[in-house]
Amino acid sequence: MRKFTWSNLLILVLMVTLCACSGSDDRNDGGDPPVVRYWGAAELIENDNAGSAEKPQVAMAPDGTAIAVWGQYDGAQVSIWANRFDGGTWGTAELIENDNAGSAEKPQVAMAPDGTAIAVWRQYDGAQFSIWANWFDGGTWGTAELIENDNAGSAEKPQVAMAPDGTAIAVWRQSDGTRYNIWANRFDGGTWGTAEPIESNGGNADYPQVAMDTDGRAMAVWHQYDGTRADIWANWFNGGTWGSAELIESDNAGNAIEPKIAMSADGTAMAVWHQSDGTRYNIWANRFDGGSWGTADPIESNDGGAFDPEIAINPDGTAIAVWQQSDGTRLNIWANRFDGGTWGTGELIESNDTGDAYYPQIAINPDGDAIAVWNQYDGTRSDVWANQFDGVTWGTGELIESNDTGNTYNPQIAMNADGDAIAVWYQSDGTRYNIWANRYE
Repeated sequence: MRKFTWSNLLILVLMVTLCACSGSDDRNDGGDPPVVRYWGAAELIENDNAGSAEKPQVAMAPDGTAIAVWGQYDGAQVSIWANRFDGGTWGTAELIENDNAGSAEKPQVAMAPDGTAIAVWRQYDGAQFSIWANWFDGGTWGTAELIENDNAGSAEKPQVAMAPDGTAIAVWRQSDGTRYNIWANRFDGGTWGTAEPIESNGGNADYPQVAMDTDGRAMAVWHQYDGTRADIWANWFNGGTWGSAELIESDNAGNAIEPKIAMSADGTAMAVWHQSDGTRYNIWANRFDGGSWGTADPIESNDGGAFDPEIAINPDGTAIAVWQQSDGTRLNIWANRFDGGTWGTGELIESNDTGDAYYPQIAINPDGDAIAVWNQYDGTRSDVWANQFDGVTWGTGELIESNDTGNTYNPQIAMNADGDAIAVWYQSDGTRYNIWANRYE
């Protein structure tokens, strides 16, 4: 019989430990150690000092390339600019519209897996606002073009979504001289079609949003006034035609406004909005199962007003919503997760009580990892903060920019399948606003 020694015990413990560590990791192929990602250093991605640059948007492709767009003042009017991240570095910002009849403002951008992209914006022609677009073919931007031609009244608030095959749908609100209606146009991968109204109700319609699935189907949502209050409506594009607009919430206690929509690969979708109960605003949601909408439900139960929800969904139908909510003293950032069947319980995801936290954004990848970004006041200025969700729990909020020359606004976030992400925002240097970015990789 072998004599027991402490050294034998140590060898046994080491062997067991090595065996335990050699098993597969569900989140990493072949048992590789987890990938640890960090935020880098914030960097300026535009250098035109003629005037302020504002309201950036960002989209990201699976390979980690990305495109940011924004409006920039040249001393006479606002124009639309863009910059591309090639996976390693940002390029040189460039003008992507050249119509000098009037200011071009509030761009939106969407990107396909092959790196093509579409930007849309509203542009003043000297008499009214119209909707314009430009296509990025993966290498260069094309020529900006008008994608609606109804001159009865101004067209505003465009949004765009893009499918993996490169098709896209833009939606916006447009005045007929009496009221605002919701319009849409489809890009077939090469050309835009003819703009068409997608709702025919009698009250003003506003705040349209759109999302697409992998088959080129789309869902649009908006709020619409019924003469007494604002309600949430939706319309489904089946890949060929739009259906009939339908009401997707039925709580008449107060206004339901500013919906957001996200869509998974299989055509399921989730809409969120804030809705008054007569005393305060709450966050509500409704799910489209691929065939029909369910019943709208509140997804938070706190006592302070909750506003401005955002939603992100991954291919398996799980989703995360974020919003800003008052605790009676300040605004905080909250989140809730939909596990594919039910919503969980809302939870606080930032704990910095020096000042208000507001206007959160959220992005998610197929593994269920997510990143939220928001503005937060530190008692002197507004900064950009972020928090990561690892698929199970939220981490700790962290500052992702350290430039204290002036306030930051409007942080946006995009994420790819690997979990890399890019945040963009605009920030004052004491004289003008500039466009900044930071990478999580």
